[in-house]
Amino acid sequence: FFVGCKRSNTSYEPSINGELVVDGVNRAYLMYVPSSYDSSTSVPLMLNFHGYGMSDNQQLQMSDMRDLAESENFILIYPQGSVYDGATHWNVGSWTQGSSADDLGFTNGLIEKVASNYSIDLKRIYACGYSNGGFFSQELACLLSEKVAAIGTVGANMSTRTRNNCSPDHPIPVITISGTKDDIVTYDGTDPEGQISHQEVISYWVDFNQTDAIADSSDVPDISTSDRSFVRLFQYRNGNNNVEIEHYKVIDGGHDWPGSYGNMDINANAVIWNFVSQFDIDGKI
Repeated sequence: FFVGCKRSNTSYEPSINGELVVDGVNRAYLMYVPSSYDSSTSVPLMLNFHGYGMSDNQQLQMSDMRDLAESENFILIYPQGSVYDGATHWNVGSWTQGSSADDLGFTNGLIEKVASNYSIDLKRIYACGYSNGGFFSQELACLLSEKVAAIGTVGANMSTRTRNNCSPDHPIPVITISGTKDDIVTYDGTDPEGQISHQEVISYWVDFNQTDAIADSSDVPDISTSDRSFVRLFQYRNGNNNVEIEHYKVIDGGHDWPGSYGNMDINANAVIWNFVSQFDIDGKI
């Protein structure tokens, strides 16, 4: 599910290459703590999950949020998926059906470990991800909502297993970015097997959050005419706890991380952070 990425131009490295043992299995992650961090003030936590077959470092290079972590003062983590059927993955059902990886346990343990060592605002824990990592962010919204305040996905839908077991305990703000010509995770949900379409993902959260059924839509300025795609933004407002749903529909876009490669009209890092940071676990801040 990994196509390619533009390497980061920043020179700093993650401050910690961490490990966590889950069910006897060593699990790894990269963590970046901003230079402005002060333990006397609690800060948000962002978990950024890689795609199928990728590594935590590849996700960092493709979706480098370290500048944002510095300017917005949050702790940033890139978890590493375990190997199943010869590829790194996140256990979401669908094409990962049969995996025994306890990725929910890993994520929960990771949050607890970081919160025990750093001053984390436990109401402002966010998750985002690319492709398989986006599917897993949906899984977290459904099954670890007691910890996760809001999620973002890029190039991802939701597996039928996640949808069938979804039981959040609070309204969940969701932002999604997907291309209509994505041939890896198709917009209509036909490939891979065992998922719902992107429109069904949006409809699920509209219904669950009780937002406005009709979105406000607008075209994002087509500032990069050479990328052969443009973006239409759909905003579903007025949900319970004032949560919202945003969908950036990349018309003619592929399996990309906008702003890094593919569509260059938006920067996925910025739009995800700008959206989720408006909310805590109780809703609109």
